[in-house]
Amino acid sequence: MLAWTIYISFAGALLCLLTPRTNLRGTRAVALATALGGLFCALAGAAQFKPVNGLEVVANVRWIPALGINYSLAVDGISLTLLLLTGIAAVAGVLFSWNIEHRTNEFFAFFFALIGGVYGVFLSADLFLLFVFYEIAIVPKYFLIAIWGSMRRDYAAMKLALYSFIGSGMVLIGMLAAYAVSGAGTFDLQTLAQQSYTPEFQRWAFPLVFVGFAILAGMWPFHTWAPTGHSAAPTAASMLDRKSTRLNSSHRCI
Repeated sequence: MLAWTIYISFAGALLCLLTPRTNLRGTRAVALATALGGLFCALAGAAQFKPVNGLEVVANVRWIPALGINYSLAVDGISLTLLLLTGIAAVAGVLFSWNIEHRTNEFFAFFFALIGGVYGVFLSADLFLLFVFYEIAIVPKYFLIAIWGSMRRDYAAMKLALYSFIGSGMVLIGMLAAYAVSGAGTFDLQTLAQQSYTPEFQRWAFPLVFVGFAILAGMWPFHTWAPTGHSAAPTAASMLDRKSTRLNSSHRCI
């Protein structure tokens, strides 16, 4: 059930986009149903949660075998809690945005694309898949701020996007380095975590990844994008993004 939080969110984004702009009531109904559907799947998955050694595998399908990349989803106690919080934030975000009348269908399409990316980040058990979902979430964040934001929204959206891509680039370099140095031939998070890395490698790779996640999480002194972006962002986008950027970075670094 937990994997359906991702699928329902992206399907809802597509349905909202296809809804006629003049049909505000229909768009809002689709948005609310999508948010409630994602929350229901998260609750159902939590009720059926049966971890093995602290982890429950949700999906594991070969994606790019030549590089050892799998569509691998798994959940532990921390990420399960974050999924439930995301579902609650999605429902609250729709209700907060109920009165938006400017390009309503596009707003909710970007909003659920962002939510789908956040769900994917919390469920990813493959390092490359984690990176993909993280990058998926950046794109709708930019448009939500640039189109529906306030107070220097163009500047805020561009600053947030640039900082996010810089942080993601640093994480990508560290991720690829860990993959190459490990020799395991896989991006599986559990497998990579069990590898032994030399102190020389750790001396430059850890600071690189740490600073990358520090930028994404808005930690001092790399935080200047956060007040600019969140003050300009719509309430729903700011609420969801503020939670996800901090918690998914800290969770995946543990």
